[in-house]
Amino acid sequence: MPISCSTTALTGADGLVTFKPAGVKHCLKDFSDFPAGTAITVPVDHDFQINDPVTFTVEGTGKLDTGLTASTKYFVVAKTATTISVSATKGGTAITLTGDGGTGTANTTGHINVDFNEFDLVCMVQEWSMDFSREEIDTTTLPCKVGAASKYASFRTTQPGYASGSGTMSVLFTADQASISGRLIANSLLKSQAGAAVKLYVKAVEGVGNILDDTLSSYIEAPISLGGFSVSANTSDALVASVNFSLSGPPTHLFNISLV
Repeated sequence: MPISCSTTALTGADGLVTFKPAGVKHCLKDFSDFPAGTAITVPVDHDFQINDPVTFTVEGTGKLDTGLTASTKYFVVAKTATTISVSATKGGTAITLTGDGGTGTANTTGHINVDFNEFDLVCMVQEWSMDFSREEIDTTTLPCKVGAASKYASFRTTQPGYASGSGTMSVLFTADQASISGRLIANSLLKSQAGAAVKLYVKAVEGVGNILDDTLSSYIEAPISLGGFSVSANTSDALVASVNFSLSGPPTHLFNISLV
């Protein structure tokens, strides 16, 4: 990912956050959702925005329209409540579909996944915190033996159970970050938050070409569910929003360790 904020264009920057929005990951029917023309049918609860980078991937026996190429990055150039149009370039001409997905006349048993292609920088995160915890399962059993009982109390035995994680982000609203900061806040009100994810950097390292190099960086990556937010403001300081989130699945990266 290109580093676009002056505060993050530093080797070893701490506290950087990147965000993958919610409402931009959907499973589509390969024929009826890709009719001939420029409009791709998407669910009414989608939250695609103009210039969003997206990719299409084939699931099972699905067949993608020949006007598109699987795993190629496209950009949303038009949207309605139930459709999006994509282009090979940002702000470019919408691609015309041939309408030959599926079997050519109907949907197959497979599907086409559409997903936001990359993480977006939320440069003005003032601070973030992340807590991981494990349930404690009681595995104590009553003694099952012949003989005199000990004069000392028996100790419970336990084993670790399910893990969970939750955290907060304090986001400063500035002119160059109003769009992504506002989207992060608004996503907490979406009914479906499929696709939402974060990378919380402990150490963000810039690589060749002003690109954020994850192989040299240390970060937590995980899908999240946004639980709500609070906003505080005064006339002297920048507007701050505190966003609460919890993990909606297991983390895929923990500091310098890949968990997949």
